[in-house]
Amino acid sequence: MKLRRLNPEDFLSMQNNMNIAFRFDRQETPVDTNNEVEHSYGAFTDDGKMTSSVISNPYRCSYWGHVVGMSGIGGVATFPEYRREGHMRHLLPFVLKASYDKGDVLSSLFPFSHIFYRKFGYETGAPIQFCEFGMEAFKGFPYIGSVKQFMPGDDKADIQAIYAAFQKKHNFLVDRDDGYWKHRLDKDPYVTHHHTYVWYDETGAAQAYCLFEHAQDGDKKIYSILDWAYTSPKALHGLFGFFKLLTPSGESIRFKLPADANLFAIFQEPYDISVNVRNCGMFRVINAAEALRLHPWPADLTGFTVRVHDTILPENDHTYRVDCSGQTTVTIDDSIEADLELSIQALSQLLPGAMDLPTLLTCRQDIQLHRTSDALLKAFPTNPCFLIENF
Repeated sequence: MKLRRLNPEDFLSMQNNMNIAFRFDRQETPVDTNNEVEHSYGAFTDDGKMTSSVISNPYRCSYWGHVVGMSGIGGVATFPEYRREGHMRHLLPFVLKASYDKGDVLSSLFPFSHIFYRKFGYETGAPIQFCEFGMEAFKGFPYIGSVKQFMPGDDKADIQAIYAAFQKKHNFLVDRDDGYWKHRLDKDPYVTHHHTYVWYDETGAAQAYCLFEHAQDGDKKIYSILDWAYTSPKALHGLFGFFKLLTPSGESIRFKLPADANLFAIFQEPYDISVNVRNCGMFRVINAAEALRLHPWPADLTGFTVRVHDTILPENDHTYRVDCSGQTTVTIDDSIEADLELSIQALSQLLPGAMDLPTLLTCRQDIQLHRTSDALLKAFPTNPCFLIENF
């Protein structure tokens, strides 16, 4: 078996592989418009036949107010005749090592099987609220501020600023380049039925936006929110007040919210609210030392030691001394005893804020606190992880 980055001449084989695995359609002449080959890897037989392929999409994402490199794993596929022979079991660690060498701090993916990807260090931690409400539900929200429809060619600065503020508060939201915004916003709404509105508060400051499409579910007319962001709970209330103005043209509205938006506290009459919370995605810490260094440690914690077990990336398999008395420094010292010992899977829930330390200690068996400390127990706050990009 040979493992390597793909060449342009491998692109057709990769597309064929994904066509079988995911039932993708492709043109007879493939066009690599997204530089997928540059970020793709494959496993090959000794005579050069591709057996498996993976795309490691390069992203920059939010992590406690920082922006770090994140490998978005996608296109994980093995030709049927080579499945259950261990090709992907060797290829994925090879891809993760390339991500580490490139300087990525995190990785994420949308799993076909949580159990399968947990073997490679990934763990759950992205609960998303899937909501569908009848338009009558928004009657209790006053229409405050004002809204303006965004049209192709308008200045995108307000929308981009709103997203940037939203991104800082939610880990794993990715940076969006000009190509993304052009794809999202530069479409004729009266042809595509994709409509974007910006909400402004009483001072005229842009504080929220939403992009929705007209959809049909049988005979039911639905609004489906494709993208939105808001700077504060007040801004979300402002959007909900705007939604009630859509009532004459639709019967219900569908949207996704991060876990920190408590709809039962927001809605005045929550009896008819039914929210489906599902895990959407898995995360992995790629560089444990850097993820520890960038974490926001509390002022009353001067330092601690942590033993991380990572059988896939030995670069992480160490005991770390974390000094957070001033500017945080992280050093490797495998000779010292650890205050906290845990697997890379548990670390990948703990550091981004998917769970706090007391909760992890009660529900996982691969984490141990060797030295009880109130400061350490409180050192890992929760934070919503909102993974919504498709890859």
